[in-house]
Amino acid sequence: MKLDLSLFAVLTIAAAIVKAANPTLYIFGDSLSDIGTLKALTFGLVPSKSHWEGRFSSGPVWNEYLAKLLNFNLYNRAIGGSTSDNDHSTLIDILDFNIPSTQNQIDFFKLTNPLYSTEDTRSKDIAVLEVGANDFIADKAALKSGNMTVAYFVDRLSSTVVSQLEALRTIGFKNIVLTNLATIQHTPMAKAEGIDDLATKVVTEYNQKLATAANAWAAKTSDLGLFMISDIGSFLTLTIKSPAIIAALGLTDVTTACLGAGASDYSLKTLIASAMGKDSSKSACSNPSTNYFFDDVHPAERVHRLFGYYSFSEITAKAQNSVFELNEANILSLISKYNLGTPAPKPATI
Repeated sequence: MKLDLSLFAVLTIAAAIVKAANPTLYIFGDSLSDIGTLKALTFGLVPSKSHWEGRFSSGPVWNEYLAKLLNFNLYNRAIGGSTSDNDHSTLIDILDFNIPSTQNQIDFFKLTNPLYSTEDTRSKDIAVLEVGANDFIADKAALKSGNMTVAYFVDRLSSTVVSQLEALRTIGFKNIVLTNLATIQHTPMAKAEGIDDLATKVVTEYNQKLATAANAWAAKTSDLGLFMISDIGSFLTLTIKSPAIIAALGLTDVTTACLGAGASDYSLKTLIASAMGKDSSKSACSNPSTNYFFDDVHPAERVHRLFGYYSFSEITAKAQNSVFELNEANILSLISKYNLGTPAPKPATI
């Protein structure tokens, strides 16, 4: 019998009890955004002990900085391993329960916040939907073998994500930020598995399809205050390929993962070994802060912090009917202005 979402429900209901006057940043997503939910659900087993405080990184993640910069409360039930919909793709099935998808996360928010549409802060609250990478990872074998076409994957995922945007709007969210798919082709995982060309094709086609579909949805939706697509794909490509940005951030390694073997191995054998104090994902670098990647798929702390500040800049610009262009000069300006070429504070501060 599956435990399914019972533990997730308890965490969500507990969070919903607390009401606050400040606006709130609501995060629905996966491991790129998780601030400890999967660690709680797996009784401390996932992610590994080498990851910082249940984050899939070496320090705080991007939305923790974004909430502080906005002066918003943070509601975050993003879960590492989450796909868009478990009826389509599931990444990991451990400890006899399925990892809640973003569809599950949205459904539970609706269940535990039936009166959200009456909230005083609703006009300022922001909902972020960040998902897609795990859908690719879950289906990469089928995509690589040709058993699943790229077109089918792209159509299914983009349709699912747009339906979740509509679900958020129906709940009552007026300001919605959607992230596109991170450029997985740059990760150590993609390089090691020889799937960087496949990942490039999938990411490129998906992000194009998503932009068209999501913007078409927003154009016919009259009650939105703010809608934008945060281009994390281009952000990662720009930052990892710019020697000037890498130098300004103080990074020394943009190709290898700081953590060694076992960092993303969630087999039962590995989890039991971790619980017994035999953590296989030992640090493979002397200073995690100076790596671009902390494990084989996730950015380390300085990249997360920079994306948080970039997200703040683009959201505030959008709210003022302006645009914060994603280019090398603007990113370098952020790094200099906020002194982001240093180890990230733990916990997150601005």
